[in-house]
Amino acid sequence: MLEVAIPHDIESKIKQISRERKMSESSIVTNALRYYLPLIEEGLETEFELWDALSDEALISFENKLQKIDIK
Repeated sequence: MLEVAIPHDIESKIKQISRERKMSESSIVTNALRYYLPLIEEGLETEFELWDALSDEALISFENKLQKIDIK
């Protein structure tokens, strides 16, 4: 079992929602994480794709500079 320290303001909000919706605090946190974690994974995939594109552009630029040096 994972134990996490939650800031007081978030803990208070979880308790409030727990009372209002008659849900356990644990289920609120679990549901929030089930929703949020896939979004993080998608964001990482997009970020990795952007890094690859930037890396490719940098490599092409570097190769072009090398070719210009060889021509001179």
